[in-house]
Amino acid sequence: MSTHSHSVDLTALLSPVSADLERVRRRIGDVLSDAVWPVGDYLSQLDVGGGKMLRAALTLLSGQAVGSPGEKHIDLAALVELIHLASLLHDDVIDQAKTRRGCPSANIRWGNTQAVLLGDYLLSKAFGIAETLNLAGAAKVMCQTAEAICTGEIRQNFCKGDLDLSESDYLQIIEAKTASLFGACCYLGAFAADDKSLASTYCRQYGIALGMAFQITDDLLDIVGCADKEGKTLGTDLFNEKLTLPVIYWLRQGDGPARQAEFLRFSERSDAPALAQAIRQSDAAAYTLSRAGDFIRQAKEALVPLPESVAKDALLGLATYVLLRATP
Repeated sequence: MSTHSHSVDLTALLSPVSADLERVRRRIGDVLSDAVWPVGDYLSQLDVGGGKMLRAALTLLSGQAVGSPGEKHIDLAALVELIHLASLLHDDVIDQAKTRRGCPSANIRWGNTQAVLLGDYLLSKAFGIAETLNLAGAAKVMCQTAEAICTGEIRQNFCKGDLDLSESDYLQIIEAKTASLFGACCYLGAFAADDKSLASTYCRQYGIALGMAFQITDDLLDIVGCADKEGKTLGTDLFNEKLTLPVIYWLRQGDGPARQAEFLRFSERSDAPALAQAIRQSDAAAYTLSRAGDFIRQAKEALVPLPESVAKDALLGLATYVLLRATP
């Protein structure tokens, strides 16, 4: 496979579940169709059924890789996608982001209060689906995951501006706030297809490792990426003094106090281009990609016990995609 991200066709990778993803979009639409005024008006203006739907796809693909997915998988995929959408609304408020999926973010359109409440509304709908599922343990897994996401975000916010934040602390934060949902998607997809094998455990391990790599590359793209390509506001980590792996590594190289003083100057001016240049001129980007690569290898190794299938190939391809999307 080519080493350039543009050669990885995400649509092709998700083709084994493309029809089911359309069903998930319709399911989300149905779930939200009873929203009363003015909630329904707000939701109609959001791209609720858009986006890559990566987490929904992971749920469906994990089910296919283990057994024969059923109607439960459509509900599970809709559930995890609603939780993800709620987290995006909340994240944009926290980060003071101005765009999401190429459009003005909800907090810019209607203010922080409405954006947060809309996120809460989507969460309530997600747990409404969980309640109707006849799948032992599903609601418990999602409650634990929601708790982990909130804990990770709270810890990250607590560590704002901490120039001594370690790589280990950073990894614990992103495992909670991002990787936990990836792991839950893959676990629930596999568990719903076959609750008597160890496959769901392997899939969860894959999902967590994939989620770690996804967040690491996302954090690198927040510094050196292109806003038009990513479809969202970049540079928010610097603006909000969130230290991510490229910066943590960069601060540890060379003259530590001088690097810290330089970063503080970038942060005070919200000078994202200057930080991007500093990261590019160092080996911080290469190190960040190497650590993401470590997690991608873990993700692929977790799938080794699974039988060969089109779905397994897609999961392996998604691991490659996550890494290559941030590779120059």
